Amino acid sequence: MASIVLKNVVKRFGSVTAVENLDLEIEDGSFTTLLGPSGCGKTTTLRMIAGLETPSNQGEIWIGDRCVYSAERGEYVPPAQRKLGLVFQSYALWPHLTVYDNIAFGLQIAKFSPKEVEKKVKQIASVLYISELLKRFPNELSGGQQQRIA
Repeated sequence: MASIVLKNVVKRFGSVTAVENLDLEIEDGSFTTLLGPSGCGKTTTLRMIAGLETPSNQGEIWIGDRCVYSAERGEYVPPAQRKLGLVFQSYALWPHLTVYDNIAFGLQIAKFSPKEVEKKVKQIASVLYISELLKRFPNELSGGQQQRIA
């Protein structure tokens, strides 16, 4: 069974069609690449899956066995309830939060205990070689450091 399914999804920005009748299945555990020229709808597709953009009154999006968007049935699950994350081109770090708190944010939303959050943040920081950056704010980091944290 596919973990992410888009059925006949369309996204328009005014008179411009960014995504047209997209059917896509991404299997659980697979590695998938969206490849194409600038402006062809790659980021828009990811934003629709995450719930940051809403399709243009057509199609369905499923994550696992849960329908997170259906134009026909009027279903829409907000981004925070979709339990998925994206790394944005602009890194999307909270400027008022430390590196530690930026990493911890998603774990806290997922309802991990404070002890689990601390353990996981330290593990992630170790893997990414950023343990010494945990008390810094995004504006104190290089672009590469920001990207690793995002």
